[in-house]
Amino acid sequence: MIYYLSITVLIILLYLESVRSTFPHQFDKYSTHNVTVTEGQQAILPCHVESKKEIMIIWMNPKKIMISERESRYIDDPRISVERPFVGDYNLHIRNVRYDDRGEYTCNSNKVPVESRRIRLIVKVPSKFVRDQQRDEVITREGTTVKLTCNATGIPTPNITWFRRLSIEEEHPEQVGNVGEVLMIYNISRHCGGMYECMAFNGVYPAISKTIKVEVQFKPEITIRNRRLGQKKNKETMLECIVTASPQGDNYWKRGKNEISKNEYGYRVEIYPEDDYTISISLRILNVQNDDFGLYTCEAKNALGMSSDTMELYEYVEPTLPPTTTTTVTPKHKKYNRPDKTRLYKQNNLDTEEDSLEYVDDVDYRKALSQNPRTQVSGQIGTGEYGNSAVKVRNQLGILSLTLILWKFVF
Repeated sequence: MIYYLSITVLIILLYLESVRSTFPHQFDKYSTHNVTVTEGQQAILPCHVESKKEIMIIWMNPKKIMISERESRYIDDPRISVERPFVGDYNLHIRNVRYDDRGEYTCNSNKVPVESRRIRLIVKVPSKFVRDQQRDEVITREGTTVKLTCNATGIPTPNITWFRRLSIEEEHPEQVGNVGEVLMIYNISRHCGGMYECMAFNGVYPAISKTIKVEVQFKPEITIRNRRLGQKKNKETMLECIVTASPQGDNYWKRGKNEISKNEYGYRVEIYPEDDYTISISLRILNVQNDDFGLYTCEAKNALGMSSDTMELYEYVEPTLPPTTTTTVTPKHKKYNRPDKTRLYKQNNLDTEEDSLEYVDDVDYRKALSQNPRTQVSGQIGTGEYGNSAVKVRNQLGILSLTLILWKFVF
């Protein structure tokens, strides 16, 4: 009914105005045909008519309902108005645009036949997550298949990318899986647990993201690094047990069949976290006695199972070394005395380096004499520097004696 009434009013107004209009007019051929805005923003649909007199312009919405005539609005929507910043402008303003406002709008004149300018309004919608049954935390067992979903809407349809974060503060997380709403993790292990982030973006800012925590559960595993530990009596010692489990359950030390409590006299049980899945359980024995030696068992259990391991504490006795005997061996040695350079050699009693050698046998004597730089052993001993001097003196005495004999015969 409203549609037919709008068409009737439009025809009547255009007819009356065409009768009074005697001046030609035309639409600006450079007017924009498509207007694209983001939902929530303001859209301006331009319409410019070149005319020498005032004419009647009527706007129609995509449902063919008349919006306005000149500056007058015909529908009850305060978001819509016609603005005329310059002569010939009849721009349609739509504030706080909704996605339902999209479609083709027409700017019509009263000329017969009716001239109109069609303008298409394109509304983009930012990405938005859809509420679904996917929780923000997924708990599963090791070895199963996990399906993570992330549903988002938007115009155009957003692309969803998956990332794995090792920490909340990580700036560049690792991309995993394919682009899409579903991320499948097959045969999941404890190393695949952590924070997963899905990011939706369709080219309209801002991009949005959601984080899903994946917790992988498994039964306890126990590691004892030292299966045998020795200690003296009256000393303090510590037994250590490493427990890896998810979730952590009951962890304790046992002596035989009896559990050792944290506040038991003479003992201290201390627990230290190692990482997300691992803790260290230490049993400190403050004063080791004979009754403390033996087997100790570390046990851990949670809802998925139990595990245990055993180690031994034994008494350490310091070994005694046997007595040792010492035998003194006097090595055969030789002594070599260098001759005194200031020693005077007399003519009648010429000393050689033979006098400065003390030896054990003849071989050592000759060896020591040959190593002296002032002697040269070549066939006989004593032909070194001092030996040559003695020979010269004897030769000179012989010559002097021969001269005296000849002197007597001549004179």
